[in-house]
Amino acid sequence: MEVNRDCPFCDEKAVIKSKIVEKKFKKETFQISEFFYKCESCGEEFTTKETDTLVINQIYNQYREKNELPFPEELIQLREKYKISAQKMSVILGLGINTYSNYEKGEIPSTANAKLISSAKNIEMFSSYISQSKEILGELAYMKIAKYLKSLVPSKEEDNLLCNFNWHSGPNRYTGYTVPSPEKATNLLLYILSNCNPEFNDKLKLNKMLFYTDFLNYKTTGRSISGISYRAISYGPVPSNYDFIFAHFIEKEEIIEPVFCKINNSTVNECYRPLKDFDLSVFNAEELSTIKRVVELFRNTPSWDLVELSHKERAWVELNKTKSIISYQDYAFDLSIDK
Repeated sequence: MEVNRDCPFCDEKAVIKSKIVEKKFKKETFQISEFFYKCESCGEEFTTKETDTLVINQIYNQYREKNELPFPEELIQLREKYKISAQKMSVILGLGINTYSNYEKGEIPSTANAKLISSAKNIEMFSSYISQSKEILGELAYMKIAKYLKSLVPSKEEDNLLCNFNWHSGPNRYTGYTVPSPEKATNLLLYILSNCNPEFNDKLKLNKMLFYTDFLNYKTTGRSISGISYRAISYGPVPSNYDFIFAHFIEKEEIIEPVFCKINNSTVNECYRPLKDFDLSVFNAEELSTIKRVVELFRNTPSWDLVELSHKERAWVELNKTKSIISYQDYAFDLSIDK
């Protein structure tokens, strides 16, 4: 969101403001941060499509979380896992022909349909749905899907990665309502390393860069980028399982490597450098804008300066003594940058 905008009433400068409000949705009440612009000249207040969307996203996020309803990206991942179209997914689950597609686009499913979709995560259960839909699908489509399902064997290595990568595995307030994505985390880290001053690319700074990028994106869109959970510890917010993440990137994936940097001709610091090129195609336009914004802000910022900045964040001030996981919904809107 832009900090300042032209007032549509008098063409003077309007400044972004926010307040905590309660909004009702489907007979339930949710607390959200509501953003609006207030003109410094005429005093009029107004919203934009961007601020209105952020309000809606916050409400939908909390409603889905509270009622255990799937998020759009979970639906897409489930369908892609079975390599079938949204239309065929609707047929197999006995939904309206466009229902699954609408859910992927953001429509909220009923509780009954949510449970049905959740049961489809089990391969054996989904296979039974396929069998029941044989006549509707047609022999050729049925045989193709059934054959592919038989080839699906859960990867223990992949399960281990997802289990250790993050404190939480599904969308909730601690993942920024995003499915944790090792792929996005990988390319985010590679982009940061490739575009920041290499003298300061140590673990202290990288952890803060990841935190600020994810939380700033949540502040502006209602979604994090990587889905990483962050914990408040002595040296500021860090990914909840950052030791595993760095070890995995170094030893298993071999996408980064530690190097020793000489600073001020006297101090030696262990930094990291990329071994692979980043892929920006995994990010959407809003995510790319956030990433570039954070890198531009902190490209030449020394590690300790970023640590001290993070110590001013309300999330760290309130949670560091207990080393608690940080809720995006509760703390992202108080982020000190981009104010």
